[in-house]
Amino acid sequence: MKQTRQTTAHREVADSADGRTMRRHRNRTAVITAMLDMVREGDLHPGAAEIAERAGVSHRSIFRYFDDLDDLVRTTIDQAFRDAEPISSVPDLGHGTLDERVAAMVDARLALYDHVDGPMRLARMRSYTIPSIDDEIASIADSFRLQLHQQFAPELSGVDRPEREFIVDSILVLTSYDSYAMHLRLLASSHERMRASWITGVSTLLRD
Repeated sequence: MKQTRQTTAHREVADSADGRTMRRHRNRTAVITAMLDMVREGDLHPGAAEIAERAGVSHRSIFRYFDDLDDLVRTTIDQAFRDAEPISSVPDLGHGTLDERVAAMVDARLALYDHVDGPMRLARMRSYTIPSIDDEIASIADSFRLQLHQQFAPELSGVDRPEREFIVDSILVLTSYDSYAMHLRLLASSHERMRASWITGVSTLLRD
């Protein structure tokens, strides 16, 4: 009987600890989701109180889940980038005519940037105080560089390596988020105009 009572007590302690862990995970996720929703709505400077209210948690509890607001910002950006990974792929990579491959790559980039516009604006703004954000963006750029080599292998194989890398660099910059933001906010380009501009630029680089 004594052993049974001890076993039951241990189980209750374990269940309580599991419950706290689940509640912590649920609340932490709610805070990240709230922050991400607010950023996507255009609020790039949400305060802790506003985030807590949206997430349905107490103001003080945010700082039990995150070291500080920079930690929350970094975690939110990481989550946004993870959510966008399926969108970052180019359909039928390396297959089709040149025109088809250029269009597929451009369309994939535009869909991705439409999806991550808010988080990327936040990332660009906060990368000065959170250097690890730039490291993550650089890692994404490396993956895009590999995509370009695969997508346009027939055209790139016909040029010397230094020139090949220059072409890839040029396409990477031409179809970057910064180019997207410039078209959208400084040039007031429509989606169709941006797409046409990128397709023209990429096609010219690969045909010349």
